[in-house]
Amino acid sequence: MSTPRLPKGPRRGPGETSPSHVPVAFKLALVIAALAVAVMGVLGVILMNQQTQTLRAQAESFGETMAHQLAGASAELVLAEDRLALGALVNNLSASEGIRGAAIYSLDGDRLAETGADGGNPGEATRWGQGWRWQLPDSNEPVASWQVPIRFQGLEVGHARVTHSLAPLEAATRRAVWVLVGATLIMALLASIAAGIIGKRLARPIDDLMDASRAIGAGNYDFRFTERRNDEIGHLMESFNEMAQGLLEKSQVEAALSRYVSPGVARQILSNLEQVQLGGRQVEGTVLFADIAGFTALSERLPPAEVAHLLNEYFGYITRIATHCHGTIDKFIGDCAMVVFGVTEPDPEHRLHALTCAVMLQRLVGRLNVDRNIHNEPPVAFRIGVNSGPMLAGNLGASERMQYTVVGDTVNLASRLMSLAEPGETVACKELVEDPRVARYIRSTSSDEIRVRGRETPVLTCRIGDIAAEPALDARIDKVLADCRH
Repeated sequence: MSTPRLPKGPRRGPGETSPSHVPVAFKLALVIAALAVAVMGVLGVILMNQQTQTLRAQAESFGETMAHQLAGASAELVLAEDRLALGALVNNLSASEGIRGAAIYSLDGDRLAETGADGGNPGEATRWGQGWRWQLPDSNEPVASWQVPIRFQGLEVGHARVTHSLAPLEAATRRAVWVLVGATLIMALLASIAAGIIGKRLARPIDDLMDASRAIGAGNYDFRFTERRNDEIGHLMESFNEMAQGLLEKSQVEAALSRYVSPGVARQILSNLEQVQLGGRQVEGTVLFADIAGFTALSERLPPAEVAHLLNEYFGYITRIATHCHGTIDKFIGDCAMVVFGVTEPDPEHRLHALTCAVMLQRLVGRLNVDRNIHNEPPVAFRIGVNSGPMLAGNLGASERMQYTVVGDTVNLASRLMSLAEPGETVACKELVEDPRVARYIRSTSSDEIRVRGRETPVLTCRIGDIAAEPALDARIDKVLADCRH
């Protein structure tokens, strides 16, 4: 036998969890910090380019100046081909700081004097301004060479070449880069801290609105904003307070209305206030009648206050059990309760749920009678009738006074079946019990045939004995008792 699909209590919506998201304050801080870093980066690049161009211009000016000075001082010595004097001249020049070499050439390319690096092979160097950039073979030190013509009275008599180091230039450039990088990082850190503070302050009203929406979503309609702001956020907070007040009033009306009609009917009425009118619709459902056997005699032996307390207590149990079995209380008629299944809300298993409700009620009453016997109180027994079929559901009555209920032959027969049941028994139509979706879960025995006015054939009935999966059913009964006692 397969495991039966018994009702598992009231339907629950899926758990509401806050989706993972990036806080607005973090986004604002990130944007502000990114803008600050971008501005500092652009500014740093501009300053770095300017610094590099300035240093390079200084290096080019220094090299060309030294080369022109050497050319001017060596013009007469080149004409006189005084190699000794030219050698002394280039040696004195190479002693200057940063100079790595100097050379003097005649017009035909003859090297007249030389010291240090001679500028290398121009084919191995790269153009650098008006000179060449290359590296010393031994130390890989970056250097630059400048060559200018030597002129005497307007005549070109030779060439002077000066080579000086670019290491100070590159070192200064690296220092400038590190200074700018460090300044950018420091500014980025300060900007991030400031952006975090500013972003959190700017996003605080949004966080408050999120907290308020969560509170409203959790049913806390008493939430109100007390802060007053003279801006768009302030107007939004006022609108939110008005919305919360409206939801509170609606929930209070719905809660009060649910005490008189089922929650499903209350929701339908509140959702279509302008369309509340007399009328009904044909539905397929199940109806259950349950009343206290011998209530008249019982009420004669008890004071009125105890009778009212007993009725309220057992009606509370019936309401809880009906809710657990997806049923709704249609009405209380004296000591009788009328419960419908599959009417206010669609329920494909309304037949099984109704019979489960009947079995749970009889079991619960049996447990309560044990306690009543211990306290020398008279036992209570219920007679229950269950029937399923088509019925008319809707607002019935007058335009000034109406009630949402179900009527029809199916309802009348359920009431008749209740009257046939003995105390502590549940009687249902055999057609209902033999339904394939119900039969494998219900243990029943055939009962009497009854004649019903308006029907040619007698109605076959069954007495409901038990339902499968007793541990699960007992757990539901324990839950009902715990809920009512709290």
